[in-house]
Amino acid sequence: MTVTVPDVIVRYYQLTGEPDIDAFVSCFTDDAIVADEDRTYEGPAAIRAWRERTAAEFDYKSVPEAVEEEAGGNLVVTTIVSGMFPGSPVRLRHRFTLRDDLIGALDIRP
Repeated sequence: MTVTVPDVIVRYYQLTGEPDIDAFVSCFTDDAIVADEDRTYEGPAAIRAWRERTAAEFDYKSVPEAVEEEAGGNLVVTTIVSGMFPGSPVRLRHRFTLRDDLIGALDIRP
């Protein structure tokens, strides 16, 4: 079975390497939650701060490797993240929960 990757997820990965943080934040719902590195970020202001911090601290790129659809409709994208940080490259699983064609939740784990 082939999984169709929604446009918002394609856009998310395109924007991780771009400086346009407004466009990046627009991929998320107003009440979205992001979990990354044992921290949780809720809402546009927190997601913006998370993206600004990671962009400032790390020079990296994210390349999707595989996509799976879970029961309930969540999509899990296995991603190779490489750049100027300890342990690079790493393989991370991005679990996307979509709502109204936007990202309602994103959980990033090894």
